[in-house]
Amino acid sequence: MDGMMEVVGIAQDMQAQKLQMQKAVTGASLTKEAMEFQGSMVNAIISGGDQAMEQMRSAGLAAQGIGGKLNVMA
Repeated sequence: MDGMMEVVGIAQDMQAQKLQMQKAVTGASLTKEAMEFQGSMVNAIISGGDQAMEQMRSAGLAAQGIGGKLNVMA
């Protein structure tokens, strides 16, 4: 009986590790997307003028709203 409990414990540990790895992958993916978005904003600011600044301000406010929702879900 002890052997069976040990196997169950190992399976539960493996499942918990898998969940942690999935969370890490999701977090890395979100970080990558955020960095790409930030890079595109910087490029737009460099190549644009006042209109680009206003568009980037709007995009930044939208990103903050999305980020707030992601923090609640994470």
